[in-house]
Amino acid sequence: MGLYNLIEQLLPENFSIYQFMAVLDMEREDAREARNILKQFYKRGYIHRISKNMYQKINSKQ
Repeated sequence: MGLYNLIEQLLPENFSIYQFMAVLDMEREDAREARNILKQFYKRGYIHRISKNMYQKINSKQ
């Protein structure tokens, strides 16, 4: 999964949707698409949702 590997490398452990959008060079109008991508990452168990705009990566080496 290339997109997740990019996020894994460029974002800190706790990140906001705005940081996520900046890494992917998304515009303000693309917020819905960004939330949908993050929702898929959550469903697959790659991240935890901390609050409405904050997320935390899950370490796969546990």
